[in-house]
Amino acid sequence: MNLYFPPFIYSFFLFLGTLISISSSSLFGMWMGLEINLMSFIPMIINLENNKKSSEAAIKYFLIQAIASAIVIFSALYYYLYNGYVFSTSPNILITLSLSMKLGMAPFHFWFPEVLEGLNWINSLLLLTWQKISPLVILSVFFYANTLLILSLTSAMLGAISGINQTSMRKILAFSSISHLGWMTSMMYFNSSLWLIYFIIYSFTSFILCISFWFLNLNYFSQLTLMKNMNEKFIIFINLLSLGGLPPLLGFLPKWIAMMVVSSSFPILMILIFSSLITLYFYTRLCFSTFTLYIQSMVWMNMNTSKKKIYFLSILTLFSILGIIPLSLLNL
Repeated sequence: MNLYFPPFIYSFFLFLGTLISISSSSLFGMWMGLEINLMSFIPMIINLENNKKSSEAAIKYFLIQAIASAIVIFSALYYYLYNGYVFSTSPNILITLSLSMKLGMAPFHFWFPEVLEGLNWINSLLLLTWQKISPLVILSVFFYANTLLILSLTSAMLGAISGINQTSMRKILAFSSISHLGWMTSMMYFNSSLWLIYFIIYSFTSFILCISFWFLNLNYFSQLTLMKNMNEKFIIFINLLSLGGLPPLLGFLPKWIAMMVVSSSFPILMILIFSSLITLYFYTRLCFSTFTLYIQSMVWMNMNTSKKKIYFLSILTLFSILGIIPLSLLNL
């Protein structure tokens, strides 16, 4: 028997699970919030899409999240059982590893692009943004510094390098997300709460891109070459470069803040900047190809986009372009 509930029911429990996790004062409460969040997101993947690809993505997501949650509750039990005195660093190391698995940080990132590939753009947006809130907040409280630093730098570099030869827009966003996680957790390593600002701006930029791909019905790079409208290409071009952190766009603001936080450690800063340059390289190559290549055949793509959607995307893109304003205020 297939039980179906309205989408707002799942959305309510998704919000409730995140709220419980970030407001709880105990590890058990945080774990319970993570489980509520997981069990409300799985039906959103299956019931709202109802195809084999989404079902496969839901199974992969459930298995990875269930394993990570089991490690979290085991770490909590271990910590309380020994009162944090016997091998006191072990629970923090386990929690750090399990939460990085939930987030999809390297080297536990292999499931993330594959799951994202099976989702529609709304669920992709949720997985890229909302589903990261609880693990990031918990990770900022319970982390083992050396382990977190290794995971951060690995995520920044692997996320940047792995995105170079991708043609799927979802996988490009997935590897970009992994690279951004490296930046955010590097800020955590320096005990800076400014990672929240980074996450908010990253979420806003991802929102603009996912909505743009949804409205314009874009899934692969080859579809970008089929677009006749230069305004649509410009929207994708600006927002991709903003996500990559190109100055003076809005996406450069969180990276500028991160560089100020991490500036006390030159080697870490250089690794992060180098990873960002790699990301900007393949974004620039992608956008350059979009403007220079044009394929006449348009058999399999619906190119009709309403003017209202284009106006809405143009307004959102304006926020990315005006990122120079908060940057100028920051320098005063």
